[in-house]
Amino acid sequence: MPRHTALLVIDMQNDFCHPGGLAARVGNDVSDIAAMLPRLQQLCAEAQAAKVRVIFVRQTHSEWDDSGPRRALPRYKTFYPCREGSWGAEFWGVRPRPNDYVLTKHRQSAFIGTPLDLVLRSQGIQSLVLTGTNTHVCVDCTARDGFQRDYYVVLTSDCTATGTSQPGRQEAALANHAGRYGWVATSDEIAKVWREVPQPLSSGQR
Repeated sequence: MPRHTALLVIDMQNDFCHPGGLAARVGNDVSDIAAMLPRLQQLCAEAQAAKVRVIFVRQTHSEWDDSGPRRALPRYKTFYPCREGSWGAEFWGVRPRPNDYVLTKHRQSAFIGTPLDLVLRSQGIQSLVLTGTNTHVCVDCTARDGFQRDYYVVLTSDCTATGTSQPGRQEAALANHAGRYGWVATSDEIAKVWREVPQPLSSGQR
């Protein structure tokens, strides 16, 4: 049901998505993110029409929330994206509307160290539709944590992207999720379900 569903838009930020962002500058192919963007924009519009709550998840980092284990990984010597207050941390392609919720995270999962679970339960949310990037990292971590907190979790196959140069990662991430942590569906399938649910009558129609 739309009133019990939240659409999560994960890490659609310049450093992950823009051709001039950090991911692209260190050699990742972000063209799959650009390719899925029109479908994501359409699904956000469908969510608005169906009165589905939309949560924009952004990742930021600074010396205050960094840690020794993160700094010890070799990849973070060259890839340290979305510095707090930087152009790289700004939204790319889709942006929250005034009535959308914006959540800031400092780890891959949107549940770690954030009020996401509190926000969802306060709004009566039972089902999560996950979109954004990177499917095999931040989207996947959020999906697993959502399932283990007893939410119904749906990954959108055509509104997620890995933003990497390594083939097969998108398909592997979706296959791993399906049947283990939730469901996989296209944006058209999700929007069709939202459209077919009768909208509650307004006070003037009763």
